[in-house]
Amino acid sequence: MTTTAPDCIELRIPRRAEFVRVARMAACAIAAQLGFTYDLMKDIELAIGEACANAVEHVSHPSSDDILVRFTVEPTQLVVEVIDRGQGFDPAQQEGLDWALPGGLGLVVIDKVMDDLHVSCDPETGTCVRMIKYRTGG
Repeated sequence: MTTTAPDCIELRIPRRAEFVRVARMAACAIAAQLGFTYDLMKDIELAIGEACANAVEHVSHPSSDDILVRFTVEPTQLVVEVIDRGQGFDPAQQEGLDWALPGGLGLVVIDKVMDDLHVSCDPETGTCVRMIKYRTGG
């Protein structure tokens, strides 16, 4: 039996707001190539945009000049990781966000439009927002 490694596409963008659109456009192109419906493609684009915008807005560490966006194409799913060198946060504190307060809803939006979301923070490696969209529509 022959097995192949999943296809992996990496995009490194400067940690500046004007480059978030590049990550969103790449997400759209990859999702379209994989045959996602238009609505799912736009969900993926929105999620990647939110994750990258969070990295731009909340990272202040001097060594965090860029954001890595990694797309891993697997037979049943698209896995997207947005990785920055920021100081991170406690994901448990994101539970029970108040919708009436301004800002801070990026992870809530991502959680609603993607099939799976996991956030990990490590002082050595930074923050990784890992999102999954199943290719069968979830």
